Amino acid sequence: MKYLYLYFILSIYSVSIQIGWGQTKKIDSLQKALTQDVSDSTKVDILNQLSFALRNNNIKQALQYAINANTLAQKIHYKNGMAESYGYMGLLYYREGDHDISVEAHLKSLRLYEELGNKRFIAFRYNDLGNVYVEQEFYDKARAYFNLSLSLKEDMKDEDGIVTTMKNIANLYIHQRNYSKALEISLRTLPRAEKLKNERNIADLLGFIAESYLHKDSLDKAMLYYDKVYAIRIKQNDQYTLPRVLNGIARVHHKRKEYDKALKIYEEAISIAKKNNIKVAIRRAYEYMSELYEQKNDYVNAFKYEKLANTYRDSLYNQKSNDRIAVLQSIFDDEKEQVERIKQQELKDTQIRRREDIIVASSIVAILLAVLTLLLWKNNQEKAKNNQLLMEQKQEIENQNRNTKASILYAQRIQQAILPQEKDFLDYFKDSFLLYKPKDIVSGDFHWVYAINNPKSMYYGQVIVAVADCTGHGVPGGFMSMIGNDLLDKIVIEREIYEPASILEVLNIALNDVLNKEKTSNMDGMEIAICRVSLQERKLSYAGSMISLFVWDEDLKEYKADKYYLGGKHRDWIEVPEFQTQEIQLKSPKAMIYMATDGFQDQLGGEKYRKFSSKRFKALLEQIHTTELSEQKKLLEQHFETWQLRYPQTDDVLVLGLKI
Repeated sequence: MKYLYLYFILSIYSVSIQIGWGQTKKIDSLQKALTQDVSDSTKVDILNQLSFALRNNNIKQALQYAINANTLAQKIHYKNGMAESYGYMGLLYYREGDHDISVEAHLKSLRLYEELGNKRFIAFRYNDLGNVYVEQEFYDKARAYFNLSLSLKEDMKDEDGIVTTMKNIANLYIHQRNYSKALEISLRTLPRAEKLKNERNIADLLGFIAESYLHKDSLDKAMLYYDKVYAIRIKQNDQYTLPRVLNGIARVHHKRKEYDKALKIYEEAISIAKKNNIKVAIRRAYEYMSELYEQKNDYVNAFKYEKLANTYRDSLYNQKSNDRIAVLQSIFDDEKEQVERIKQQELKDTQIRRREDIIVASSIVAILLAVLTLLLWKNNQEKAKNNQLLMEQKQEIENQNRNTKASILYAQRIQQAILPQEKDFLDYFKDSFLLYKPKDIVSGDFHWVYAINNPKSMYYGQVIVAVADCTGHGVPGGFMSMIGNDLLDKIVIEREIYEPASILEVLNIALNDVLNKEKTSNMDGMEIAICRVSLQERKLSYAGSMISLFVWDEDLKEYKADKYYLGGKHRDWIEVPEFQTQEIQLKSPKAMIYMATDGFQDQLGGEKYRKFSSKRFKALLEQIHTTELSEQKKLLEQHFETWQLRYPQTDDVLVLGLKI
């Protein structure tokens, strides 16, 4: 990069000549077509093509073409033209840093494409909205839109579109400062982009790889990739992304303390960005220059450039703009819900009409059956001869039912033999109770306990307890509970993984493998709470998947689980569930912990036939926690039966109470 500035000037001059014979020729051809005697809808299409052609090289002119296309499209009620022009307006306002106007335009485009049923461009808009929310630091909203875009593109098998969205997900992780994840996704996606020969996606991914190495202080690797992406950007004459690349190159020199080189390149980035009104790149360059001058102890210039950076920061991230984005998104979501309600009502009306048709048809069938019965009565003698055969068949069915029930009871004995007994918990804890009520003979809920007996482990002597709720109940749930019990044995006992969050993450992967979810549509899984108890230190380490931990330690506190469902349909290259271990130091010598599946809380009953609810369950725990544990179990059973009344049991029930 010794002669970077001279190289840049010569490169721009060289590329401008190539553009004159290439893209400029195409633009001239489109501009000439506008003067021809063509229909208004064709003019709209030409204006949109001009906006697209200039989007990377002349943002202001591209925006004006998009606005002109939109005005004409609205005048002639040309929906496709309106949707496309709103999309380009959203992109170009985003590049200028007018994020609230960008969101408004993208949502209008999205609404039109949903009306037109154009899935390809719906996916594009989801992608564009995700990019705006990344820049506004609304990362959860951005990830949600990227996942929606990716899902549609996978359904359409749009490989190029998938690469584009994966690239944007990498950019999201850069903004979240998760540079390792950004680097992993970029390196994994780059070969796919190279196979498709999409030079823009290749350049973007090279840039993200360079930025990731830069932030990880691998400066030589960063410069290697910046050289590659810089060459492509110069070749493309991409005025929008070039300032970000130059900022990155300058940052490498900056970190190497080559301050004069860095300043010259920062200034070049600002010059290009100002010509195209790229506020984000200008703001970042000023921030870096302020930091550089501060490192040189030139506090006058450091203050000057910090002030300039703040001016652009306020322009990009002011509260008024954020509020407007939130209002626009809320209005769009409300409209979408209204459309969905209308669809549901239409479906309901259709079902009512169908039900009426069924009633009429049933009446006709009833009449025919009456006639048939009369005819059959005449053949009563023949039926008498067949009675013996029917009795034999009935006996065979009853035998089959008895055999089936015997098999299920045998499965129950196997399950009971594998799962810990209530008395087993007394080997580790002062006192305990286990309320275990399967809905059917075999349960989908299960419990598990293990004392760490490896003297070399830092957790030696600690006890791991788990309570889980598998998909379904009865025999299917029983199968899942056995799978879950076996996997916990392998993960904790054989592999010696003792950290609750790590146990959940490995269990999630193992469930997906065992159920072969890559090749099937199987949606089975489980919810689970895992707690590692240090009796000596009176300390708990808890992690949960949808199942909370209740701790009575001077007062009752609920520790919420992570909202991930084990065995859920996750694509590990988009987002792998990450669980959190919560550390809890107990104070009271009479501390209690409770772990429960949702069967107790979801039981339907009471005077108004409603769920027992988590609120009532917590209140009940507060009411009974001071009594002996055997009495606590009886009180729980009494409240459950009183609430259930005459109604059937809703789900498997499992409540475990432990005195620490």
